[in-house]
Parts: sequence; structure tokens; C-alpha cells
Amino acid sequence: MEWNNFLSTSGKAALAAVFPENIYCICCGDVLDPGQKSGLCRRCAEKMPWSLDNPFHSYMDEFAFDDLMPCVRYGSYARKIMNGLKNGGQNYMAENVGLMLAERLQLSWDMPDLLAAVPSHKSKMQKRGYNQAELLAESAAKHLKLPYQKGLLVKTRATGSMRMADGRTRRSMLEDSFAVSQRFADLIPGKHICLVDDVVTTGSTADACARVLKGAGAAKVSVLCFGASSGTRKSQSDGGEDEIF
Repeated sequence: MEWNNFLSTSGKAALAAVFPENIYCICCGDVLDPGQKSGLCRRCAEKMPWSLDNPFHSYMDEFAFDDLMPCVRYGSYARKIMNGLKNGGQNYMAENVGLMLAERLQLSWDMPDLLAAVPSHKSKMQKRGYNQAELLAESAAKHLKLPYQKGLLVKTRATGSMRMADGRTRRSMLEDSFAVSQRFADLIPGKHICLVDDVVTTGSTADACARVLKGAGAAKVSVLCFGASSGTRKSQSDGGEDEIF
């Protein structure tokens, strides 16, 4: 076994011992009632801002992706779960969130041919040890019994933190930062590809990935995510530039 794989396996085992799956709520940490398969306690499940509507529906002509399917409106509850998954090393959460993503996708009238994940740059992978979008896509595909192609897209350059950047700035930062892996290029033409990510805020990352997939011949690109922003725009009177927040 390679050293990196050993560390990854050992880390997962250690986390499983400290944070056993489906015993504690992935949001508040309280003990779960039996049968709470989502990983959320009843209180958090009731307070979670479930939102199945595409928040960008009124201006989808600005994006290359064809649909956006969120589970929740992004806010404090979703942020706590995603922070644990992305920054807290609690990658076991991906199994529970992946189940929620699978249930959300099952509500769609048009199921995809395969799932892919928004890629991370190798520098971020080295720092975090995993790409949370890949874990979510793998989990959702398993529950749905759909194909998942790891590495279909690659991130060709690091873009730095975009947490405080608006939509226009993000689009500029992301330009030419994604590409299709030539190993899997033949899988794309004519296919409906579902792109999985943890959170969609401005839609800029999903748009950049979708443009690359469409350029490689994808017939349709839908986006599946756990949390999505409200999709509202900051008006000119508020000092904005008609950007998505």
C-alpha cells in the first residue's frame, strides 16, 4: 500500500472511531434517533432551509449549464455542515450529504447519463487531502446506481480564494482554469452530464465547468449541489453592478 493511501485509510479509520457515522447529527452533533438516515437530527432536519427550486431560473440564459438542483438554501445550517466536510476533516459526512443529493436528483424528470464532480487544483488537494465534491458525487452515484466518472474534469491552475469575490470577478478568475481530461473525452459527446458540487453561490464555477463540457460535446449539463445562494442580485441603487449574490 502506498504511503499516501495508508495515511488516507488510517485517517478515515480514526475519524470513524471519533465520529461514528449516523450516531451524531452532522449539523449540531446531538445523538441521532434511530432511523435518521440523512445524518440530521429531527430538530435540524425541521430547521434546515430546504429549497428545491433553481434560484437562477429567471436568468438561466446567462449560464452554460441547463439546470441547477439544490437541496437547501445556503445559510448557517448548511454552512456548518459544509465547513465540517471541507475544513474539519469530517469527510464521513459525504455519505449522508450524498444521500440527500441522490434523493434530490430523483425528483428530476430528466436523469443524467453520468455524474462528474467540480475538480480541485492539485495544490488544494495536497492541503485538504480530498475533494469534497468528488466524495459527494461518488456517494450520490452509488445511491442512484448511476455511473460516476472521477477525473472527467481537471482544474488546470489554482485560482486562489474566491469567497469574497462577486460573480463578475469570479468569472474572470476562473477563465481557462478547467479542462476535460483527454482520457475520458469520448464519454462526453451527446451525453447529459450532472455536475456535482457542495455549494453554488454565484454560479460562476458551475458555468465555467459547463462551458468546457459543452465545448467537448455534452448535450446537456445539469448541476446538483447541497447548498445554493438565494440567487438575488444587488441592484444599482445598492451600489452593485447587477451581480449575483
